[in-house]
Amino acid sequence: MPAFLEKLFDTSDFPARWHCGHWTSAHGWTHIISDVSIMAAYSAIPIALAAFWWVKRSELAFPRLFWLFAAFIFSCGTTHLVEAIIFYHPIYRFSALMKVVTAVVSWATVIALVRAAPKAFELPGLRRVNERLERQLARNREVEEALRRSNRNLEAFSGVVTHDLKNPMSGSLFAAELLRETLDRGDLDQARTQVGPLLDSLGPMSRLIRDLHAEALSQQENPALEPLDLEAVLEETLAGLASRLRQAGAKVDVERPLPLVLGRKVLLVQLFGNLIENSVKYAGDEPPEITVVSTSGNGPTILVRDNGRGIAEGELERIFRHGERGANTGDTEGSGMGLSICRRIMENHGGSIAGRLHAGGGTEIELRFQGPAAD
Repeated sequence: MPAFLEKLFDTSDFPARWHCGHWTSAHGWTHIISDVSIMAAYSAIPIALAAFWWVKRSELAFPRLFWLFAAFIFSCGTTHLVEAIIFYHPIYRFSALMKVVTAVVSWATVIALVRAAPKAFELPGLRRVNERLERQLARNREVEEALRRSNRNLEAFSGVVTHDLKNPMSGSLFAAELLRETLDRGDLDQARTQVGPLLDSLGPMSRLIRDLHAEALSQQENPALEPLDLEAVLEETLAGLASRLRQAGAKVDVERPLPLVLGRKVLLVQLFGNLIENSVKYAGDEPPEITVVSTSGNGPTILVRDNGRGIAEGELERIFRHGERGANTGDTEGSGMGLSICRRIMENHGGSIAGRLHAGGGTEIELRFQGPAAD
């Protein structure tokens, strides 16, 4: 073996392959070019594998097998390069050594592959597990985002309750205390005058609680919808607002017929109640006049018009955001939740809501529902 290694690159014992046999130029160069091309490709594969390993080294399941395969490919390429060199330099001893190396690496790769095969066959199952995990992570991210939205809504809810409910509640408690003292004195005439302020304080609380209830209902996902007659919805809405409308001297004109829609009655009553109450609350100099009319459109479309103060052109989108109010609201009490609840209710029903200035003065709200209800 030492003598073999000492003469590893000695070419004195062998002729160059061009001189061994009857080679034509075409025949010889076919061998040389083919062997060099194979060697180039075999060298490129380990380089590509090394680059892949560098990028994905932390994710590879069988890194040792990976490098054995690269060594196997490279040694095979080297033997082809030696075969091309032998046409000029007969390094047959080095050729034999490279074939031994290639054989050893090849069998080492085979043994490693056989050992890794059982685990390798499990990889498709692992891939499916990874896909399921990725889907679960995506769902978890959606849940986390929903929780963040819920926390933001809870903070907004707490702010509304703390700010908007505290003042009327304090006023109601004060008015009730005065009323009790008056009744203790037996002054019924004075008591009658004190009932009005008490009711005035309780009214905003009642409306705020109703808004908060609608806010909670409108946040439910995929609600169960049923065919509803909007005329019946308006009748229930107006019945609940009768006292308020009478007190304000308001007139509500419902132009029939109104269409059937798919919806939740409690939410649609809240929707129309908020819109009509806004028309009363933000009335102009004249008594409130409100018109509810159906119009043609892409699906059932309802217009709610009033003769009130109107809304500035630049605020027609902003007023539908949570907690936002128009610049012309002045000292009129309100939580800024009404129209945002209306938008959420319409989105909950797969529809849309938009506001615009009415040609005759006041505001016009367009409710566009998603498709007609089936008969």
